[in-house]
Amino acid sequence: MSSQIRENLQKLFVLGISYRKTALDVRGKFSLTAGQQEDLLREAKENQIDGMVVLSTCNRTEIYAHSGESELITNLFLKYCQGNHKDFESNGYTLFGNDCIQHLYKVTSGLDSQIIGDFQIVGQVKNAYHLSEELEMANPFLNRLFSFAFQASKKIKNNTEISKGAASVSHAAVQYIKDKVSTLESCKFLLYGTGDIGKDTCGNLLKHMKNRSITLINRTEEKAEALAKKFEINYQPVAKLKNEAIEAEVIIVATGAPQPTLLPEHLEGSESCKLILDLSVPRNVHSDIDKLDHVLVITVDELSKHISNAIQQRRECIPMAEGIIYESIAEFYSWLEVKYLSPVIIALKENLQKVQRKELDYHKNKLSEDELKKVEHITSNIVNKIARACISHLKDHHKTQSSPMETLNMIFKDMDS
Repeated sequence: MSSQIRENLQKLFVLGISYRKTALDVRGKFSLTAGQQEDLLREAKENQIDGMVVLSTCNRTEIYAHSGESELITNLFLKYCQGNHKDFESNGYTLFGNDCIQHLYKVTSGLDSQIIGDFQIVGQVKNAYHLSEELEMANPFLNRLFSFAFQASKKIKNNTEISKGAASVSHAAVQYIKDKVSTLESCKFLLYGTGDIGKDTCGNLLKHMKNRSITLINRTEEKAEALAKKFEINYQPVAKLKNEAIEAEVIIVATGAPQPTLLPEHLEGSESCKLILDLSVPRNVHSDIDKLDHVLVITVDELSKHISNAIQQRRECIPMAEGIIYESIAEFYSWLEVKYLSPVIIALKENLQKVQRKELDYHKNKLSEDELKKVEHITSNIVNKIARACISHLKDHHKTQSSPMETLNMIFKDMDS
């Protein structure tokens, strides 16, 4: 591996916090809203960082960066989230170079998801990357790396069964409801929050039961109205939240807010038993609701324990998925080699063509037009063969030495005399 590639890999890192090491309540402190993500990227840009992607989901908050300023970026992260340095040191991680690349691939392909093969994550990573693109924070290195990762994710989804069987967070919620609610076909549902998870949950819920007694509420009423129209169900403005919460037997909260949105006062006056599923990180169901005798609150972490047998089937697909990842990473490294060799290869061809033209110019007055054409054809073939041999040598040299241009200069040193 050349020094140029090693230097670029040393600048590549990911810092973050995820479900693997961190409990939900702590993880929630490091969650970033869409506005915070954008503000963080803008401030990083002001600090001359040109390569950074910010990802924040219910399972993880991560920053991918191609920069030598890891300490600055860590401090920016802690500035915009609610977590502190001590909690990050205890629960967070920072991965560099190849470790970072492998981590990105596993995240994007669903191998590092709380529910294996959950391909909702690839859409979230793409959204995070597109935001960096819009803010001109996706430099060429990250552009190509994420492109390779997205291609591998697509290949894994199309060529393995790692996403077969319903085992997403939204399905886990629906599966839990089916297992625990005996009055599934007649009870009243409230879905609060119509983002990606809310939409998926609503679709899965309607798919698995005949009951259409579902009311949607969203802080942006137009979104609730649009989803309600799509599924032909009811919606209400957020001002009606308390009334709907009191009447509902099953409440699903997927609001994705930085603080609780379903509060104890929303259930005041209700004594009927309720099942509440909180699909948000940080928690959007106030912790005091857990203390109510007639209410059972289930969080994202608890839902992961109730996943169907599809998970085991997905685990069996991991070796094939990892094989696709390793092949893609090898292709990415090959691209890096070509990227840093391209100027050298161009210079090589230009030098060879310069030698050819010099010799042809010297002999053209001694040759007829037909003879000159034949000589041009022969010398062009020779030049191409020499170029291929030299390029092959340069690629081998590039893997072990620091400056292939030095080799090129040595090759042509005597030819210029």
